[in-house]
Amino acid sequence: MAYPPLPEDEKLSLPSRVYQALKQGILSFELKPKEYLITGEVAKAYGISRTPVREALILLEKEGWVKLQGVRGAMVAWPSRKTISEAIQVKMVLEGFVIKEAIRTLNEADIQELEKILAESEVALEAGDIQGSETIGSKFHTYLQEKVGNMVLRAIFEQLQDQIDRVRPLIWRRNREMIQESALQHRAMLAAIKNRDPEKAEQLVYQHAVWFEEQVIPSMIPILD
Repeated sequence: MAYPPLPEDEKLSLPSRVYQALKQGILSFELKPKEYLITGEVAKAYGISRTPVREALILLEKEGWVKLQGVRGAMVAWPSRKTISEAIQVKMVLEGFVIKEAIRTLNEADIQELEKILAESEVALEAGDIQGSETIGSKFHTYLQEKVGNMVLRAIFEQLQDQIDRVRPLIWRRNREMIQESALQHRAMLAAIKNRDPEKAEQLVYQHAVWFEEQVIPSMIPILD
């Protein structure tokens, strides 16, 4: 099994670097659901002892990324459909609040920045870079969160996003029409922002979340069943 490379930031402890590498592998589907992470094999792949690998696996289990299998190692965990649905639903409510709050404070420079994000995402999609387009497009929501400036809310978003990011590749890799539809929905949200229409913007956020849930849950069935 191939493992993602360790982060080059040597300021991080070795267990932290192993943790980040394995977590990235899980998010990117390089390390697939229900695959086993054997402590000795991971240690050998990274040219390190088993101790930092064990520490990394313990941290990953605490966050729900793996299930420990004794001293042997761990198995890559997989969230239930209920867990993902609940994360999407909570995120929907919070993003509705965020976009309404942001509309009250965004200036013209902020709106131009949102326009730039969506334009770059569309250029990447046109070039065939589906993953790049999705990554850039997700900055639309992140930018709005930053402008609201609520750090407690931001921390909650990050926890929810971690769960959702685990299954996002299942739909984005199916076809580019999914990304195109998402881009159109973001454009509609931006139009509502430009029109200073918080109710419309909130409604569009809800519709976007419902659409996403309808796409992602069926995609999870082959892995869960």
